[in-house]
Amino acid sequence: MRKVLCLLVGLVMGISAVHAQDTSLFILFPGNSSNLERVGTDQAIKNNEVFTEVARILAENPRQRILIDGHANPVIGTSQEERNVLAALSQKRAEIAAEFLVKYYNIDPSRIILASAGGRLAVSRSSEAYLNRRVNFFIVEPR
Repeated sequence: MRKVLCLLVGLVMGISAVHAQDTSLFILFPGNSSNLERVGTDQAIKNNEVFTEVARILAENPRQRILIDGHANPVIGTSQEERNVLAALSQKRAEIAAEFLVKYYNIDPSRIILASAGGRLAVSRSSEAYLNRRVNFFIVEPR
């Protein structure tokens, strides 16, 4: 399902192809925050490993770009929550991830595409709801 969604995002954005090569290419954020410094040590290590992998892929493929898709955890699941909280939070998470890649890995900002899914694409509403507080990375083929 995720790959289909990625292709749909690609078509809407005018991108020729988006590849979900590795479903582990995501980072997690603390609740109600876009601050990467507030995650625990273990998660910070995992997040840095993902950033390093994304930077490696981009270094090895200089014509490709990356789509950073921000997400948030819907608490009450209303359209008001989506509009007033989740859309902006997921956009900010995508922006923070992009800034991190630019600042610490010298990725050219023109190679980064931002998307914001808000809380519409929650992967879990159970005890794993923390997985909704994430950004996903997708490789974008050049046109």
